[in-house]
Amino acid sequence: MHSHEKGSDGERSHEPAHAGRPPLQPNMLLVNGNAVSSTFNRLRLDHSVLSDSMLLNCFFNRTNFDGSTFSGCDFDGSLLENCSLRGVELRDCNVEGLVINGIRVGDLLKMTLVK
Repeated sequence: MHSHEKGSDGERSHEPAHAGRPPLQPNMLLVNGNAVSSTFNRLRLDHSVLSDSMLLNCFFNRTNFDGSTFSGCDFDGSLLENCSLRGVELRDCNVEGLVINGIRVGDLLKMTLVK
């Protein structure tokens, strides 16, 4: 049974959507999606799961990703502009060439980690 299907008692199942993956209970589950060169405007995608999907050359305008996790994603060459990044954590990420407000953070981190 998928996480969005109702069980015999009419309640939503809390089983994982796909075997072998962590239990996900998203508002939206997109798997193997292809939205290349698409525009997304004024969407609420908080707590959504996008898995194995292509979103190359897309434009997200006024879109909410609160509480979302991006794992194994490629944001190379992307631009985040006028975005809130409060409480954002980068874990095990390649930050080579990362620039924040004109400061080459990737280079600074490399210098502080190499002694």
